[in-house]
Amino acid sequence: MSRTLVASDEGVKLARKALKARNLTQTDFAMEVGLGYTTVNNFLNSKPIYRTNFQEMCVFLGLDWQDIAAFGEEAEPQELTSLDNLWQQLQLLSSPTEQMGLVLVKEETLGWGKNLPSRYEKSVQVGSFIRFEVNLETPGYLLLLQKDTSGQLWCFCPSCFAPQPQLNTGKTTLPQEGSPITSFPIEGEPGKEEIIAVLTKEVPALDWLRQENDEVLKLEASHLIELLKYVTERGDYQLWYTDYMVIAR
Repeated sequence: MSRTLVASDEGVKLARKALKARNLTQTDFAMEVGLGYTTVNNFLNSKPIYRTNFQEMCVFLGLDWQDIAAFGEEAEPQELTSLDNLWQQLQLLSSPTEQMGLVLVKEETLGWGKNLPSRYEKSVQVGSFIRFEVNLETPGYLLLLQKDTSGQLWCFCPSCFAPQPQLNTGKTTLPQEGSPITSFPIEGEPGKEEIIAVLTKEVPALDWLRQENDEVLKLEASHLIELLKYVTERGDYQLWYTDYMVIAR
């Protein structure tokens, strides 16, 4: 499966019509979706852009990305020989979403329920404190996976920070109340971090699932292979994707 997508001629017309309906210029559009002007310009001129960016823009415009993309011959699938390639396969199955993201927390009020009101953040400084929100339209079981700026992969839900992975509809905040901390500090080197949420109706049949008091699991290739096999063999799941930048102080 190709890492990039190109809008068809008809897809560009639909995208431009959606922009006009929202009274947005290309610059406005780039600012709203948090992407560079060049990426937006390439999207609207049938040039290849990363699949995740393509899908994110379609979500913002209320369009089905499969109706916008021009499908030619698929590239040969990559061999699943590394952790990065396995993560990429999982990411390609995921849909960009505005149903989850980071919320900044005021450092001086780190108790429960003290979120700083804002849209979901697309960049956060090292040293900040954040919580992560997921908004569900239907109840289900949540697996929340993170790829940090160093390229390491982690499963934050279920874990001691998310001891209740079986969720009801509405907003869920991580860390969940009762976990060892009330917010996550942003640490490490600047760069991009990625989040994938796997939502299932029932508890997934995965041997490596954590219990409520367990530490966060560092994911290895065997974990992702098992997860990919599980989701591709079932139809009752959703995969969501988002990312954000960690920047220096």
